[in-house]
Formats: sequence, structure tokens, C-alpha cells
Amino acid sequence: MTATYTIGIDLGGTNIKGGVCDADSALIARHSIDTQAERGPDHVIRRMAELVDELRRRAKLDPAQVAGVGVGAPGPMSHKRGVVYHAPNLPGFVDIPLRDRMQAATGFRSVIENDANAAAYGEFAAGAGRDVRDMVMLTLGTGIGGGIILDGQLCRGYFDNAGEVGHTLVVPNGRACPCGQHGCLERYASANAVAERLAEAVTAGEDSILKPKVLAHTAFDARDVLAAIDQGDTLAARIWDETCFYLALSVVNLQHVLNPELVVFAGGLINAGQRLLSLVQHHFERLSWKIAPDQPRIALATLGTDAGTIGAAVLARP
Repeated sequence: MTATYTIGIDLGGTNIKGGVCDADSALIARHSIDTQAERGPDHVIRRMAELVDELRRRAKLDPAQVAGVGVGAPGPMSHKRGVVYHAPNLPGFVDIPLRDRMQAATGFRSVIENDANAAAYGEFAAGAGRDVRDMVMLTLGTGIGGGIILDGQLCRGYFDNAGEVGHTLVVPNGRACPCGQHGCLERYASANAVAERLAEAVTAGEDSILKPKVLAHTAFDARDVLAAIDQGDTLAARIWDETCFYLALSVVNLQHVLNPELVVFAGGLINAGQRLLSLVQHHFERLSWKIAPDQPRIALATLGTDAGTIGAAVLARP
């Protein structure tokens, strides 16, 4: 019996998503469970192992048909050593040898990967980047994750931390970032940053339709900022324009450092659709050099929440 299937696990602070991929990178089964992260690493690893068994049963696979398990986990890690150094939103996940722990818990050969890298590879293998060889993906969510594929291979770097595009600096000595730097891209262009920067401007004295929410400390997000633009809110329009400017600036830098064929945006912010893509493209064309025709195409991801699962599964192939 040939082992032609792989199982991908996308580990998050709230949910663990999983799926089974065939040799063509197509999902043939999927399932998700609560992470129960507050119960610690041992419990979470058991949950992941149980999910692997459940997925195999749902796909009606004999163990001999499973070639491996891939786990996409948040935070910095060593792919070579199979160790998660520190996973945000997962209490106790510090220096956890996750690869070996998963292998022991499931009985399958296991690999681990940064969750943003896994999602990028999923889009490369089966989504927006399936027809290219060189691609960078930026995941625009709570923060900004990134993944780089060059000549068909995931680029991890010497320290296994390549692709942290969200922590490239776009404003010298700018807003403080939890990573310890100041002026990171994710502090200006993530979904969270859109709402945070508008709230800061209102607190500093600027006017907005969203001012009552800011003063009442009522939660709002990027969707509310876009809705405010539709009502003629000039501050919201400026914040959105600046967000797209910073993203375009990052694409210019990626163009000159990596020269990819394609840059893909993923994550919650892409629900804005053309309101995001067209304005980023506008700023990119204005900012980019004019002396060589090497501008990457900019596109939106197509796999949604399946990208990380598919990428982790594909990366688990022997």
C-alpha cells in the first residue's frame, strides 16, 4: 500500500484546523477543534494527535497510506531542530520540541513549519501562486505574517526566520511593536493597526464618525473604518490610504530584494477586495522605479482559511 496522503495541522490559539491532502494537493477531508490552549502544551499536543486520528478516519485511510504530518505553528521556531521557541497565545509553548512530540504522539513522520510559511506554501501549491515559481505572501491579520517561495522552494533563511515581512521597518523610530522594534510594517498596515491608528488620531484631537466608539472604548475594526469612509469620513479615508501606502512600500522593497513574480495578500484585510488591491497598486506604481520592467504582479489569496492546512500537508511530503 503506497503512502500518498499527508495530513496538515494549522495550530492557532483558539482553534486547531486540520485536513488530509492527496498527491495533487487537494483536500479530501477537513475538521477543526478547539485548541484549549489554557490547559498547556501537553494537552494541546494530545488534541492535535487526536485530530490526526479523526482526519485519517474521515478520509478512510489506512495508517500505511499516510506519508507524514505537517504542523503549522505560530511564532519563531527552528524547522531544522523541530522546536517552537515561543508561540504567542499558546501558554507554555516555550522551547517545545514539537516535531518529535508529534511524531511520538501520532506514530507518523512529522515536520513543523511557521504558520505563515505554511499558508504561503499552500497558496503557492494550490492557490493564487500555483502557476508561478517565485512568490511572496503577506498575511494581513492581527499582525502581518509572511512567506517566501523562490524557485519553487520555501525560503527559511540561516536562522529559520526568513519571511518576517511584518517586522521590516517602514517608519524609523515609529510605533512600538511587541517584537521589541519600532516602526514595523505590522504596526501600520495590519488589520488591527487600521483601527488602532484611527483611535490614536481621534485621541489626539482629530474628528471622525467613529469618535463616540473611541471615546467610549468600544471595540471596532477595519470593517468599521471602511464603513466610515462610505459615510464621507475623511480621517478614515486617510488612515486607509496610508495603510495601502505602507503595503505598497513593502512590495517595492520586496521587488528589489527578491524580485518575485507575484506578491499575494491574505488574511482578514483582503475582505476589502478591490478597495485594498487597487489602492495598493496605485501607490506601488507611483513608488516603484521606472528603469526596468520587473514589477511583480499583486493579487489576493484564494484559499481562505484552508491555506495553512494545505501548506502544512504539502510540506510533510517526503
